[in-house]
Amino acid sequence: MTGSAKSLEKVVRRLEQVEDDIRQNQLEDAAHVRRTNRFTQTMVAALAAVALLNLYFVGELAHEIGVLVRNMDRSVVHLEEMGARMSGMQLHFERIGDNAGRLPVVVDQMVSISAGMQDIERDLGGVRGRMQHMSDHVAEMDGDVEHMTHSFREVNGKLVHIRHNVGQMSRVVP
Repeated sequence: MTGSAKSLEKVVRRLEQVEDDIRQNQLEDAAHVRRTNRFTQTMVAALAAVALLNLYFVGELAHEIGVLVRNMDRSVVHLEEMGARMSGMQLHFERIGDNAGRLPVVVDQMVSISAGMQDIERDLGGVRGRMQHMSDHVAEMDGDVEHMTHSFREVNGKLVHIRHNVGQMSRVVP
């Protein structure tokens, strides 16, 4: 063999070694891309699951608040009925007081009961106002839940877009 043949053989071996190194690097890069894609998909799925869980819990909370308001409405109706009955009782107590005018202790108690009945009627009026205020707040919360649902959908759409962009960026350039 001549000196140029040996040099040529060395160059060919070196080129084969470089080619093997390039293939090995490409295999490692492909494995890295697969791991990156798997990690990205896992993270997007986890974020989507968290968003769906949040949406579910907000929906459950809104439902429970609705049940609570309905129960409170029924309580107010019962309190109003009780107030009407007490008003009827107040008339009877006043008649008894008129009949027992000669008994000062009974008269004082009847006056006290009558004043208490008026306080109860005023308090029922306040309860009605507060119930209306709570109903308004529940309606506002329903609007907020709708807004949150829309926002979660936007976030999910953006996560899909991010996943697509990460997939595009992680492709190995040939």
